[in-house]
Amino acid sequence: MLTFEVPSRPLRSGRYCHGEVARALPRSKRDRTFYASVESLCQVSTYAESERAWAVARAQAQGRYEKLPLMRLMRLITKVTTGRTTTVHWVDRDGVQGRYDLNLLDWRERQWLFVEGPQGPEPAWMWLTEQGLPMLPDRWNTVSQQANQRCEQALLTPQERETPRLLRVAEIRGRVPCATPHSMRHSMALYMLILLNELMDKKYGLTAADRRDFAQLYGDP
Repeated sequence: MLTFEVPSRPLRSGRYCHGEVARALPRSKRDRTFYASVESLCQVSTYAESERAWAVARAQAQGRYEKLPLMRLMRLITKVTTGRTTTVHWVDRDGVQGRYDLNLLDWRERQWLFVEGPQGPEPAWMWLTEQGLPMLPDRWNTVSQQANQRCEQALLTPQERETPRLLRVAEIRGRVPCATPHSMRHSMALYMLILLNELMDKKYGLTAADRRDFAQLYGDP
């Protein structure tokens, strides 16, 4: 996700904002609609103004965006136009101008998009590493592993940590989480499915018996 793709306009209820995932990003290669709560977007804004800004400032002070060999691929965004499609206009380091259909840019192309920040060019990519570089998709596995290790350090004794996770007894494994990007996506999908079922029950006044009849007729999701 790029910085200017973060949803910012609340829906009529005022609790959620509407966003779009570009077609080139999901495995299905179809654009996706998502909704983010205003509270969660406030946290994203806080990250952008604190940790992200710190990482960018540090990278700029160290000249990291100038020194990396692959930064010759940098595309500085000059403007973004909207219409039937969203188009990103850019200029490269040699002054050559171009434009992209934002919906067709995959993550490999997006990592070279930069915007002009207060102290100079900075990545348009929203989520950055501590080095101020884009957090590529496979890096989220490392983030989960490090989070799991911190939980083990806090919740297990040194003797318990010596045993590999798969060989630990259930009581010890149950005391520490084991998060992965896949499990987090699955948990979120399951939560949204349960919430949708509850909302549909309330909207149509379905009783437990009604739901059982529908489950027998159409299957239980």
